[in-house]
Amino acid sequence: MHEGAQARPRDSLRLARYQLPTTIVYGADALGELPALLAEAGVAYPLVVTDRGLAATPVPERVMAILTAAGIRHELFAEVEPDPTMAVVDRIAGLLRERGHDGVIGLGGGSAMDAAKAAAAAAAAGLPVREIVGPDKVPTDPLPTIAIPTTAGTGSEVTRFAVLSDPEAGVKASVASMRIMPRFAVLDASLTTGLPATLTASTGLDALAHAVESFGSVWNNPISEGMALHAVGLVGQHLRTAATDPGNLVARGGMLAASSIAELAANFTRLGLAHALAVPLGATNHVPHGVGVAMLLAPMCAYNEAVDPARYERLTAAFGDEGQPFSGVVGTLCRDLGLTARLRDFDFDEVDRERVIEIALRSDNVLANPRSVEAADLRQLLEQAR
Repeated sequence: MHEGAQARPRDSLRLARYQLPTTIVYGADALGELPALLAEAGVAYPLVVTDRGLAATPVPERVMAILTAAGIRHELFAEVEPDPTMAVVDRIAGLLRERGHDGVIGLGGGSAMDAAKAAAAAAAAGLPVREIVGPDKVPTDPLPTIAIPTTAGTGSEVTRFAVLSDPEAGVKASVASMRIMPRFAVLDASLTTGLPATLTASTGLDALAHAVESFGSVWNNPISEGMALHAVGLVGQHLRTAATDPGNLVARGGMLAASSIAELAANFTRLGLAHALAVPLGATNHVPHGVGVAMLLAPMCAYNEAVDPARYERLTAAFGDEGQPFSGVVGTLCRDLGLTARLRDFDFDEVDRERVIEIALRSDNVLANPRSVEAADLRQLLEQAR
């Protein structure tokens, strides 16, 4: 890494635009508001989109029972896979068109919500999803979407991104448009109580990374900065409890709030090196996203705080664990939560490393990072995760 490196300059008066078209419904029995929200959105025949893992739990049945009791006709698509492919999104979009659905409910983690958002856009546009991948390529408003997270990590319920896999090319790509932001986000802590401790931990680290990287971003703004710091504080207050006491609704609700608030911050700042590397790791080596982020967040923080220590001291104070650098705070948290996976556990080799670096260097998350980076720096960060 470069001796004498400096933080990238920041413009405290950089022109920023903050926009939030999503209405957030948060609190006890928020799910019970679903029929009223569908009516408000003008949706009479929604398709519930979820993933195979969640379909094996009582959660989808709970949602559909509420719809049935309200006399709302609906159907279920429960075949979204982790890191959803463009092919599955096109399948969902085809069902939406063929069966005359007028809205979508994305139920689950980031994979299900991203697939729902992308399919709602592709169906309304009448296009294969590949043609709307990229920044601002969605030509018309999507079908109204309601996002209901069952994990506290991705924050997809409030983002303008839908991350999809392209297995043939071995990459991930995003639909990126304000148009795909859900009409409503329903945050009900009771839907997350069945999440295993390992998933609670890894998704929680993803939420923390969103907040940390947004706060560090050179594209930050005063609105995002305040939300990012608050999200860091919520993670510090609630993540350990949520992982060790899964039925604790206060902790679960705190993490749901942290996840959404962190992405509300990051929506307009982008992220940093942990995500620049973790996203292609999911495509090349199928590293679960939160696990990849957990491997890389502490090394990234150490890399950045070397040139901007004051900013990372504010993160330490917000987290509530002063007395060590923030990279140390993250490292301790990962150990406490049992997040000990390493890249070598995923057959990561030198060919994979160079492919990941090549993809990462094309990411705007690298440009947002508070310290400049070259390929050699990314190699060292990946080495620390081996």
